[in-house]
Amino acid sequence: MKQTKTSFVAKNLLIGSGTQVIFLLLSFVNRTVFIYFLGKEYLGLDALFTNILMVLSFAELGIGNAIIFSLYRSMVDKNKVRIKAIMALYAKAYRIIGLTVFIVGLLIMPFLNLFIKTPPNIPENLYIIYFLFLLNTAISYMFSYKKAVFSADQKEYVINVSQQIFFFIQSAIQLGYLYVTRDYIGFVLIQVIGTFGLNVFLSLYANKKYTFLKGKTTEKLAKSEVKTIFQNVKALAMYKFGSIIMNGTDSIIIAAFLGLSIVGIYSNYLLIIAAVVTVLSRALNSITGSIGHLNTSDDTAKKEQVFKQLFFIVSWIYFVLAILLFNIINPFISLWIGDSFLLGTGTVLAIVASFYVNGMQFASYTYRTTMGLFRQGRYVPIAMAILNIILSIIGAIYFGLIGIIIATIISRLVTTTIIDPYLVYRFGFQKKVRSYFKMYLTYTSITALAFAASIPVMNWIYQGTWLTLILGAAVLFLLLNLTYLAIFYKKSECQAIIRRIKSIAKRPKTSNIPD
Repeated sequence: MKQTKTSFVAKNLLIGSGTQVIFLLLSFVNRTVFIYFLGKEYLGLDALFTNILMVLSFAELGIGNAIIFSLYRSMVDKNKVRIKAIMALYAKAYRIIGLTVFIVGLLIMPFLNLFIKTPPNIPENLYIIYFLFLLNTAISYMFSYKKAVFSADQKEYVINVSQQIFFFIQSAIQLGYLYVTRDYIGFVLIQVIGTFGLNVFLSLYANKKYTFLKGKTTEKLAKSEVKTIFQNVKALAMYKFGSIIMNGTDSIIIAAFLGLSIVGIYSNYLLIIAAVVTVLSRALNSITGSIGHLNTSDDTAKKEQVFKQLFFIVSWIYFVLAILLFNIINPFISLWIGDSFLLGTGTVLAIVASFYVNGMQFASYTYRTTMGLFRQGRYVPIAMAILNIILSIIGAIYFGLIGIIIATIISRLVTTTIIDPYLVYRFGFQKKVRSYFKMYLTYTSITALAFAASIPVMNWIYQGTWLTLILGAAVLFLLLNLTYLAIFYKKSECQAIIRRIKSIAKRPKTSNIPD
């Protein structure tokens, strides 16, 4: 008996969410020990080099998304020969990318001082630290292409579990090493070894699970198909560029205009936001394969129906989490590492608003990519990136950190927030996009009203202790979910989600694609 799409989604959601909770806890333990033994300047340096190399990952050009999209149909048809041919193309592309990232990264090394307003007072050589970060990024491309087959086959949970096992082992070794030596270079070197080990393991496991991938392939893709893939890659390169500028340059601009200490303080907020986003991403991205399979069909009405359900549940999730984050993030940091690491209320509001605006794009982004709508809006992310750089620099000069964050929000709102759903409705559903923005405005208005009402509730409960913080968060979580459910209970999307949840436990298990 074949495993149904619903059971795949359930397994991916449960395992993805569970493993990322473990990741979240380990990340905070790791960060706490890191700050205790090394301090703000190392924290800022870590964040800066991570962001520099995030920008370098532009070399990936979105090839991953293009390849996974091309795999969906072959997975549905169980066409092993074509899957192997696509994976061979993917492997060749990623080896070239890894080498390109490494070479460009080396060329940047002499100019590192341009990214740092004030050189950090640390004994280690900055160039050695940067080289290890670069090596970690470059080797991640060596075998990571094999992960695509798990994603396309709706087995994202394999990647999730593997990553968390390796991260747990890596974190334990790093923290033990840091406790004994206080040596940052060795700390980073352990991370490089962990990245290499994870990618080797996933590659070997993919070969074992999908035995037809082993050995060289004599089958080649048709020239027309290769051309289509690389046309998509060209378009995705522009999306990739926009995404990197939005997510990877803030720390660079902050370091250049405001200093490494601010980067370090801001990175703690980003760690919390990233932990939440990562948990959500693992859970929500686990359904991407199922949506990709759905979008290979011709049932436009079904596609739109599922889209509205997805947008509803995403809106619910970000409604709860954005309001919770604003109310607990400063108290949490104060209790966790002290008041000296706090940012102002206005800055926190901007951080959470950015989190919310970005998250609300998930449904339209997922449908656009799984429908293969890469070329239609390819110039939009370029406009977004240019606008973000200009506004961020102006914001940094006149308003400081909050100006940089608001620049990112504005840049996203006036570009991809509008264009992604337009493309999905125009080319995917052959409808006008008006109904989407009506839903967006409704969900956002409810969020704004609940946000205003939540502040006095949290202020009344929280009394500067861990117990009252946890109690306040629990009360808000319950009230927010009950409020949302009460408002939208009769909505068709809400009823559909309730029916799906009830049916999950009844689904049988077996494998989707044989060896």
